[in-house]
Amino acid sequence: MWGLRHEVLEIIYEGTILPLLLYGAPIWIDAMKYTCNRRKYIRTQRLINLRIAKAFRTTSNEALCNVADTTPILLKIEEAVRIYNLRKGRVNQTLAVDREVELQHWQHPADETKILVADEHKDQIIHAYTDGSKTQHGVGSVVALFIGTDLAL
Repeated sequence: MWGLRHEVLEIIYEGTILPLLLYGAPIWIDAMKYTCNRRKYIRTQRLINLRIAKAFRTTSNEALCNVADTTPILLKIEEAVRIYNLRKGRVNQTLAVDREVELQHWQHPADETKILVADEHKDQIIHAYTDGSKTQHGVGSVVALFIGTDLAL
């Protein structure tokens, strides 16, 4: 009755509009330093974000990206160029590239934490905090180490 649902519009955006906008990005990335070119891309993304979010046209572009759950187009362009350069071997291979990971595959912070103890300081205050999340290995926590006794907590 009110047009396409936002799920369908997201599929259209990710499957057709975004690839068209990113086509040849490694070639024309230098043109993005000009404001007039950036505005054209932002305007195009804004139009689809207005439809996806079914928001008022006075809504800011940043808010539309959050509500529509889309990455700002300028960041997508930079990401596409970085990935292309990585695949072609044009940059250092140790460069980290973000990728989306499903929530159930996120690593628990307690699984990666390493506590290093400094021996040269005698006065140490250790505070441990937890958010209450639990895995099969136990409860995760964050440890803060304060050196010296002059800290008022």
